[in-house]
Amino acid sequence: MLTIGEDRSAQRAIDVLVDLGFTEYEARTYLALLKSNPATGYQISKDSGIPRSMVYEALGRLVHRGAVMSLPSGDTTRYAPVPINTVLDNLRHKYEEALDAAHLELSKHESRTPLEQVWNIDGREAVLARAREMIRQSEREILVSVDDRTLLDLMQFLEEASFRGVRIRLLLSGDADVKFGEVTRHPQAETALQRTGEGLVLVVDSSQCLVGGTSSNGTAIWTGNTHVVFVARQYIWQEIFTQKVLKRLEKEIWTILSPEERRAIIGEV
Repeated sequence: MLTIGEDRSAQRAIDVLVDLGFTEYEARTYLALLKSNPATGYQISKDSGIPRSMVYEALGRLVHRGAVMSLPSGDTTRYAPVPINTVLDNLRHKYEEALDAAHLELSKHESRTPLEQVWNIDGREAVLARAREMIRQSEREILVSVDDRTLLDLMQFLEEASFRGVRIRLLLSGDADVKFGEVTRHPQAETALQRTGEGLVLVVDSSQCLVGGTSSNGTAIWTGNTHVVFVARQYIWQEIFTQKVLKRLEKEIWTILSPEERRAIIGEV
């Protein structure tokens, strides 16, 4: 008899197979064979609790999809599972082919989103998905102002863009270790940038920008509007320039700035 832990583990395995396109009976049949094989339909029915007629239907489909092997022996047919790695590799290949075909066929019907409009994006995952797609589309230059948590979510895509030869300039408000691009850090003590919390300003190829928050309920705008892109790009450049000037002329600069100008730079007098 299965323990509670074993029962839960078996159900998780069944759920995973169902997510991959197996029916409930197919998943239970395959799992039963993994545990005990080779086995007859009768044995599988007994082990899995599936009616015998339904087991044979499930076995037929599993043989057809290449997940189970049939082993005829006289009047009896026994069954064995195809190894897990082989099944998963076959599924991966099948899904990759299906995705490639879907991309090819659907792209024939896609009209380009009018970038001059300003689009609202709601929720962290949607904002990050748009950022990743922008980075994938980059050809020449990426400017990005970002906090550490959001940077980690985008790191792989930025690294890949850098490897493609895209020039990347990063304005960071945290301590993340970055091995690519041109990095400027906004000191932790200066709060103007950090008051935005988990924020992101991303400009790609001077043609589109994404500006907003990346908290769980964050919102952002995405646009190719020339004027908005210019403002976003200038914001990052001005911040980079300001940090370089402050680094070189830190003592002198504070003596000539008014309280209002200091607030504009660091958020406090």
